[in-house]
Amino acid sequence: MKTKRMIKQGMAVLCAGVLLAAPVGAEAKSGSGSDNTPVPADAASGGVIHSNVYGEVLVTRQEDGTYNYTFFNDDWPAVQSLLIALNNGAKIDLDKLLTESSTSIQKITSDDKSSIPNDIINSGAAAAGNRGSFSVGSVYGPNLNAGELEQVQTMVSAFMISNNVASMSDLKKVRTAHDYLVQTCTPAPKGSQNHADDAWGALIYREANAKGYARGMKALCDAMGVGTYIVSANSSSSLKDYMWNEVLINGEWFIVDVYCDDSTASYATYLVSDSAYRTLGMAWDRNNNTPPACRRNYK
Repeated sequence: MKTKRMIKQGMAVLCAGVLLAAPVGAEAKSGSGSDNTPVPADAASGGVIHSNVYGEVLVTRQEDGTYNYTFFNDDWPAVQSLLIALNNGAKIDLDKLLTESSTSIQKITSDDKSSIPNDIINSGAAAAGNRGSFSVGSVYGPNLNAGELEQVQTMVSAFMISNNVASMSDLKKVRTAHDYLVQTCTPAPKGSQNHADDAWGALIYREANAKGYARGMKALCDAMGVGTYIVSANSSSSLKDYMWNEVLINGEWFIVDVYCDDSTASYATYLVSDSAYRTLGMAWDRNNNTPPACRRNYK
């Protein structure tokens, strides 16, 4: 196996499911019918995917139609968990997993007062909404430190691996993320303690308020390649310090309020329209179609 230039030293090599000790880039080889999976154009000739979960990954196409992946950030726990799963025989479609979690290298941050600009296009989809990052100050938790964001990142990776989400439709991905949060997280009894208003509270401490649920949902959807927004209530809303999500299904946007559904043990606010959500007294700002209009309930 040839070592590649510009790759950090001291990494492991994973090739064809065998973990080897070697001072070259952490590699994995796809054998999952990758010709059927859209891969960024630059990747086919040896380009780099910027995954918001697994960092920078060099992708090179082989003569047999499969792809080799070299992980530049193999010191990340999320990458280590993926390599361990592959080494243990997990059947993971790396082509889809990495492509769907790819994002611009640009960092996105936001506060709680406005929704986030839709300025990053998901690889392989016509329009998939904005993406966050796991850098300090990100939309997943503006007040989280680097270690806490790394924990969120690793948990998101574990969710993707255990649920084999790469092979799912967007509708199934959204339902899986929604139900995962409902099953594993509990509405926080005390305001914003224990990062209840961040993705860390929802995914790690497993107690969250509406903001934490919305940020946890966004972290999961971003990683799965599902377009998603966090939307904030405005001063006219019946609930003022409140957040929810919009998700993109088959080219249409729908509202999902996981916190409400968990609190009411229902799917009352799952894939609903703007008008349906407004009947609950909710209100929010929209500027230049951001966030996009949700025109109907999903049927």
